[in-house]
Amino acid sequence: MLDGMTDPAVRARVWAECFEQIVTGMDMGFAEDDARIIGTHKFLVNETVALGEMFSSSFVGARTRKHINRDDEDHVYLSFNIGQTNQIGRQLGREIDIAPGQAGLVVLDASTEAIAPNNGHCISLKLPNALFREWGLSPVDLACRPLDCTGADYQLLTGYARLLIASGAGLDEGSAADATQHLIKLTGRWLGAKDGVQGANGEEAVYRARLAFIRQTISKQALDPEISLDRVARRLGMPSRTVQHMLAKAGESFSQIVMAARLRRARVYLLDPVYADLSVADIAFRCGFLDVSSFYRAFRAAYDITPKALREQAGSLPPE
Repeated sequence: MLDGMTDPAVRARVWAECFEQIVTGMDMGFAEDDARIIGTHKFLVNETVALGEMFSSSFVGARTRKHINRDDEDHVYLSFNIGQTNQIGRQLGREIDIAPGQAGLVVLDASTEAIAPNNGHCISLKLPNALFREWGLSPVDLACRPLDCTGADYQLLTGYARLLIASGAGLDEGSAADATQHLIKLTGRWLGAKDGVQGANGEEAVYRARLAFIRQTISKQALDPEISLDRVARRLGMPSRTVQHMLAKAGESFSQIVMAARLRRARVYLLDPVYADLSVADIAFRCGFLDVSSFYRAFRAAYDITPKALREQAGSLPPE
């Protein structure tokens, strides 16, 4: 598709459209005249997992405040550098230099900068944020931090990903679903998921899928200060008691999920430099809290630090 296109702006726009399943929105350009960027087959199942491969030359990309929407909280992006040159990622006031054979992670609900010099080659994997919560991992804590890429788990994961990119299009629906689950399990084990990554079959698999959908729906509505169990249940098309029962079976409650989603979003706002113009009060109200004092208490209880102190640590204080 990109053969014959020499205008970097045109190539960047076409590539952004082609790779939309991996990163939803990005300002793209090239640091040098050689504007080469292509992608190969995307392996998708139920639009929950996206897998792709990218070759680039002097690629520069930036996701800013204008690109981020509410649905971006649902996914996490991983980049595996299988090229010949280092790649650079910046997010939440951090910078990571990803050498060949290493990987980086970013969350999609925060601003991001990426640079891939000549001979850039990476595997891109987008996974649901809900998987990380199930694994007991915090994507915000892992974002632009060094990841352990020295073990056999990482080699197996990247090898399997490359195999799926090469051959995934030939799989039938059932085999594709199985392959996706293998990919997810390998990723969780590599990242150190608590208690491993447990599989499920039959009724348990159905329950876990419905539970994940309930959690996701609650989290999406959590920033609304008028959210209620009844309103979410109607959106789900389920009785309120059924929602409560399914959450209780997992040892959770509606209010816990709402609070956790609000605090996660507030933490991103506090860490991300692009939101430095927002006061703590602005962030509290944006995240569904009705007053600042309750936000301070909940945030400190969850993270053992005040919102202002977190900003001071991250260097993302609002201007005087």
